[in-house]
Amino acid sequence: MKIFIIAPSGAIAPDLLEAAVAAIQAEGHTVEVAPHVSGPRHSVFAAPDHLRAADLAQALARPDLDAIICARGGYGALRTLEALPDKSLLGRCRTPLVGFSDITALHAALGTHGIESIHGPMLKHIAQHGMHAPDVEQTFALIGGHRPQYRLPAHPLNRPGHARGTVVGGNLSVLFSLRSTPWEHLPDGAILFIEDLGEYHYHIDRMMQNLRSAGVLARLGGLVVGQFTQMKDGTTPFGSDAYGIIAHAVSQYHFPTLFGFPAGHRSEVNFPLLMNAEAEMTVSEEEGGLLIY
Repeated sequence: MKIFIIAPSGAIAPDLLEAAVAAIQAEGHTVEVAPHVSGPRHSVFAAPDHLRAADLAQALARPDLDAIICARGGYGALRTLEALPDKSLLGRCRTPLVGFSDITALHAALGTHGIESIHGPMLKHIAQHGMHAPDVEQTFALIGGHRPQYRLPAHPLNRPGHARGTVVGGNLSVLFSLRSTPWEHLPDGAILFIEDLGEYHYHIDRMMQNLRSAGVLARLGGLVVGQFTQMKDGTTPFGSDAYGIIAHAVSQYHFPTLFGFPAGHRSEVNFPLLMNAEAEMTVSEEEGGLLIY
């Protein structure tokens, strides 16, 4: 495979970049690093907006690539999208783009054009866990065209049911930041996946109430809830954890809900999802399943 690495958001530590590239190459893949992954760093960004956008444009325009892997998340993908010199490139991309967290903005932007992409581990995970970690192996299988089927144990907050729809979503805070922008992608009947890191409980509730009040939740076909990691409480406790907040927000609807999907910001595991693809989810009292077509 020919892998092209870009940094549309934050900067990656040089040792992690080097280790991840070496691990990928050791499996026989060819790796090319975009010109501005390593700088010139600008504030919290890997490089100034127009240079990150130039790297993204180059990646989107190249038909010879097997995958575009984002170096890391952080912050900046929305700014990169806004600086993209030719936004029609998003609709012409046929190369799987891999990433999560802030890269949710790119998944949504590609989704507005019906382009599939991969919510999955990035370079830090590859550097630390290697190419034979189950989630990394599954990600490269997805790049190669193998569509996964997941079966998960029952969770007490699951709600049984069956749904078929387009998988969308990613990081809840980034989705919230895309509301009412041209990059928002929350179609009717979708299977929404959400995860988050380091948020206050009240802010999780704020974002879920926004989705409820805007009618987004009422239009969903199903909900898959991933890892909510390092959540925080204020001086006055909110009184519920992230899963409880989400369960309450969707309690008036009748679509199936699947809690505990092993994707998000936990350092141990981050299994990939094919975004903007059709999937079928079935939740029973015994287990939850997700089959991506």
